[in-house]
Amino acid sequence: MRRSHIELSDAFADVVKKHRKALNMSRAALAEKAGLHQTYIGLLERGKRSPNLDTAKAIADALGVRLTDLIRKAEKL
Repeated sequence: MRRSHIELSDAFADVVKKHRKALNMSRAALAEKAGLHQTYIGLLERGKRSPNLDTAKAIADALGVRLTDLIRKAEKL
């Protein structure tokens, strides 16, 4: 069964949050490194916003991981 867009977005948000916390990084620090606002990171992690590809790549880069790795992990949830 294929995941819907909303389910994958929620899974992606969970993966981003887990990576951020594993790095002991605050939302503000992630936002700054990714060139985003910390409110956006909070909304993303709560599943209220879905990033476009450029934003998702910026988040992955800020976390020090490949975007494909984040997506792959999200697909497994």
